[in-house]
Amino acid sequence: MGIPRLRHHLLPFSQTVLLQGKWDPREEDIACIQSVVIDGPSLVYNVYSRLLSWFAASSSNMIDTLPTCDEVSRGVMLYLLHLKILGVDIKNIYFDGALPAPKHETRVVRLESQRRKLELFCSVTKDGFGMSRSRSDDNRTVGPENVLRSRPSPARYCNVPANPFMVSAVFEDLKYRWNGESISRVTAGVLASDSLDLGPDFPWANLTAMVPGEADAYCAYAARLTDSCILTNDSDLLLYDLGSCGSVIFLDSVEINGRDSIQPSQFKISAAMLHPSLVAQRLGVPSLLSLAYQLKAQPEIGLVELLRRSRNDIEMVEHLKYRQFLEDYQIDHCPVRAQETNQPREILDTRISELFWQYELRGEYTAWDCPRMYLPILNENHAKRCAWAKGRLYREVGYSILNNSRPINERHRYVIEFIRRGQRIAEDRILLRNENWIWEQARSLAVRLRSFQTYLRKDSSPLEFWTLFALRDSYGADAEFTQDDIRKLNRFLRLGYMGKRFEWADIHLTAEIQAGLYSLRILKQLIGFLITSDALVIDLRAALEGLPPLHIMINSARQGLGPCATGILTSQLPNIFGHLSEETQPHANETARQESPDPSTLVSIIEKDNVDTMPSHKILFNRYNLLQEQ
Repeated sequence: MGIPRLRHHLLPFSQTVLLQGKWDPREEDIACIQSVVIDGPSLVYNVYSRLLSWFAASSSNMIDTLPTCDEVSRGVMLYLLHLKILGVDIKNIYFDGALPAPKHETRVVRLESQRRKLELFCSVTKDGFGMSRSRSDDNRTVGPENVLRSRPSPARYCNVPANPFMVSAVFEDLKYRWNGESISRVTAGVLASDSLDLGPDFPWANLTAMVPGEADAYCAYAARLTDSCILTNDSDLLLYDLGSCGSVIFLDSVEINGRDSIQPSQFKISAAMLHPSLVAQRLGVPSLLSLAYQLKAQPEIGLVELLRRSRNDIEMVEHLKYRQFLEDYQIDHCPVRAQETNQPREILDTRISELFWQYELRGEYTAWDCPRMYLPILNENHAKRCAWAKGRLYREVGYSILNNSRPINERHRYVIEFIRRGQRIAEDRILLRNENWIWEQARSLAVRLRSFQTYLRKDSSPLEFWTLFALRDSYGADAEFTQDDIRKLNRFLRLGYMGKRFEWADIHLTAEIQAGLYSLRILKQLIGFLITSDALVIDLRAALEGLPPLHIMINSARQGLGPCATGILTSQLPNIFGHLSEETQPHANETARQESPDPSTLVSIIEKDNVDTMPSHKILFNRYNLLQEQ
């Protein structure tokens, strides 16, 4: 997570390089970086920061300025695409799969920092927001200059919490979204079409990995193995043994030059590079580790005093704390860990992956009596109850499924969630349930999904379906609605706000919808650990496959579903938010008491479905209808 002020002391020893595959004789004094290993989370945050700085220049509304998951994903795609066009060989892109237990206190401190940012953000915008941009501006252009050319961000954005879902969204898109067709479609008008030769494949899917640990150790190992440079913003990467040729480029030093056309041949990408072993020689210290250790202990002292304290490395090795410090930067375990551990069957988000590894490698990731889930700070009204209260039941089902998938002697009684509670970060202890309880909850949710679908038109999109489902969950089954309430909700779903202007009530309702949808995503990923032939669980799993990817699911707080949803919402909202209060819950309870269909019957029904021609949530309803007909 970085040593304070280490970059500040070492950047004067950097050298300018070009990121390109071939040496340019016109740049005879500048070295070329031909292959790189990328720290995935660092790249995502760097792209987010640069987009924020560019968007802030054209918007006075702070909410409108924040980059969405989709915009960040498009920015990362353009970043990688430019490296590819310039002939830079991307060896690996690594994402954190878990952080070790000793970093627990750091995690809580960082959550508290984000909570404080949210509190300040709410305070400075308590009087509302300026005029929002029109919907025609929602799909902002994300160009190469937005992610490869830096500009200062206004100071007022320092206290705006970053998008908590963007890292998982980018990881998912690198695996499943960015193939040749989608890249060509998004880059039309941004890059010359003759510069792209991608074919139908996903160029970065096989290079992208979520590792069983921290990404930086795996970046260091891969860079040493392939003599590649590491792209990161984490100063910790300077402290690993990268070999005599190993080097690091900080992402915020990367700059595109001469991009005045859409032809890639017209531009270059320069950056500042550091050779850790060469820098250590110039400073006269055995390694940068000794300097970093002293700096971590006393970050306020100057470089001259740091060097004096760091030069007696032999004496320092005698200290237990220094030896423990050195252990954090060992990389020999990486190939063993990657090959010998039981990797999850599912592709998991970072937070869900970390929960899995707390079971799989308990000694390293669980230094306490139960697993922990660090839920991020959502962009919500700090004065209201935390939006993560919505969807808690779905997360409880998911955690219980993972727990019951383990041998009895490896199970836990609780999962502790760290969430915002008022003006502090608090622990919420969630009881892990038995198989009968999981069965009943899976049955209940499957029936509720079916009942909800009967109030929607058959042509509703997955985003419309799941947004309405999460919105209904947010209000609860017993909520009562007047015609004025329906009118406001209709406006919210179309435009993103309920009243005459965009307010914190709209932001908080959006956060509750996001919390509900992401909780369903947690359940979707963890239900893959449940091995069963039960018909309803199989159907629930199929239904949850219909959840949209994160770059679609997590809309900005101001987007809504758009005018295309007007007809559906106008005719269906009275049923969804009126009749459901009276009819859906009793119907669901009655159905839940019926016996589960025979699994062999369900298999034959599944085989009749054309699963390639309809959304997954519609497959669920067709299966139930066929069962009832029989």
